[in-house]
Amino acid sequence: MSLIERLFPLVQRRLRVLLAPQQLLCVVRHGSRLVAGSARHIAVDGAGGRWPAAVDALRALLQQPDIAAARLPLEISLSGRWSQLALAPWSDALLSEPSASRFLQTQLAALYGDNARGWSVVGDDAPYGHTRLVCGVDSTLLQALKDVAAECGHACRVIEPLLGTALRAQQASQPGLLGKGTAAATGALALIEPGRITMAALRDHRIVAIQSQPASEAWRLELPQAWQRWTLRAPELASIEQVVVTDLSALPPAAAVHLVPSALPSRFRLSTNPFGECAAITVPAASAEVAA
Repeated sequence: MSLIERLFPLVQRRLRVLLAPQQLLCVVRHGSRLVAGSARHIAVDGAGGRWPAAVDALRALLQQPDIAAARLPLEISLSGRWSQLALAPWSDALLSEPSASRFLQTQLAALYGDNARGWSVVGDDAPYGHTRLVCGVDSTLLQALKDVAAECGHACRVIEPLLGTALRAQQASQPGLLGKGTAAATGALALIEPGRITMAALRDHRIVAIQSQPASEAWRLELPQAWQRWTLRAPELASIEQVVVTDLSALPPAAAVHLVPSALPSRFRLSTNPFGECAAITVPAASAEVAA
């Protein structure tokens, strides 16, 4: 351990948490490194895919004595079930507020219906004239997360879609796989969640196309087919040689071997889990002991 780490052991530490309908994952991150032995997987009763159960699981986690004592800043990732993504075309409305917010809200409402008009919406900082990646999250959910963090004495540094977490984690651990460091890099990322595959194409380190579809537990068989169908509809993606796959499907190992026995084609490369490797805990979140 370096002198700086001995003097300031918690300066770079964060508690990275994933909220999803069926699971809550967490791991302690020190800079770009995951702290060995800190990863935990807590089962969540996510009947109906509603988020209050996940927020309750987060509260229970943060109230565990060791985590409460550490009071690490939080980085919260939201499942694609609760963070909706879209690509908005360029418009001069994006040049200033409040017209930019209204325009992005309208784009999400066109895809997801009038419920999107009550979401908190944010877009990336794409250059002038380029499409903009937009994320919409239920405003009530965002406030609930901030309230739980404050109630438990944690600073909430980041709340972001899971796809963003997977992308940043992959670029930090193996930047060459997603083209980081080259002027006109292209690549793709596939995110596997329970019941869903989300694929994103990258150019110049930005998401330029996104596609999401339902998936079964046999996602290894379905992913190559999904990629092929997408590239047939968008031929410009066919030149992408490698798709980095982040698996957060929550399948237990025995089921995974039985349901998805075949290896992925060489185009697809499994990445490390941004929430670390851990054994599943099937007890209710309120009684799970989690260590930071």
